[in-house]
Amino acid sequence: MTEILKSISGGIEGLSGTALTYAGALAIAGTLAMAILQVIKELTPIRRGYQRRWLKRWFKVRAERFTVEAVNAGPNVIHSGRLPVDVAKAQATLVELATGGETNAFYDLAVEQVVAQMNAAAQIALEYPHTHFPLLAVLSQGADVKDVSQVVARAEAGPRESDPVALDARNRVGHRIQRNLDGIQIALGSRWKLWMQSVSITLTVLFVELAIVANVKKYDFATLLVGVVLGIVGGYLAPITRDVVAALQSLRKA
Repeated sequence: MTEILKSISGGIEGLSGTALTYAGALAIAGTLAMAILQVIKELTPIRRGYQRRWLKRWFKVRAERFTVEAVNAGPNVIHSGRLPVDVAKAQATLVELATGGETNAFYDLAVEQVVAQMNAAAQIALEYPHTHFPLLAVLSQGADVKDVSQVVARAEAGPRESDPVALDARNRVGHRIQRNLDGIQIALGSRWKLWMQSVSITLTVLFVELAIVANVKKYDFATLLVGVVLGIVGGYLAPITRDVVAALQSLRKA
């Protein structure tokens, strides 16, 4: 750690030097920050806990909305015994269908993989909507409640000749599920990226300031301010450095 701090400070000592020296110092600080973040993500339950809480809130909101829509649609559209939508059962069913009940394994996945597993679970819920109704209701929220009711009724009636009306209803519900899953990937992914970027910038600023304090003789407000600016730039560019390193590793393996 001491050697790394000296390397960082070597590029900014006295806040003078060439652009290349600054770039090298910021790259070191940013790479160190990203390495620490990677260790935190891989060896701690932080991503698991964050994704679980985020999806829990998402499920709760969607379940409440579907319940209101079902009630407003009339007493004969969705059987009253299915309402209100059971949020806990919907989440438990999702984990069961996605990863065989392995809760930690499911929430430890990257956002893209979480959504892919949710899509697989949604297809099973569409095939057996009467069995997995809470999950279907949450994932399809926003679709016409009458379409959802028709999908459930069709499944409960058992195999029969093709019904174009029921097939159209199923397709509409399926399309809505896909849009909701796309929304999850965009919203959850962007929020997670924002948090990681913020932590990366904070760590980079900290490393730069520590290096300055340890090696610059005159440390005043102006020095502090410039160090913060350099740290922000380094933290912002850190993900780019990480992607470049990952790309180089892929090429080497290839």
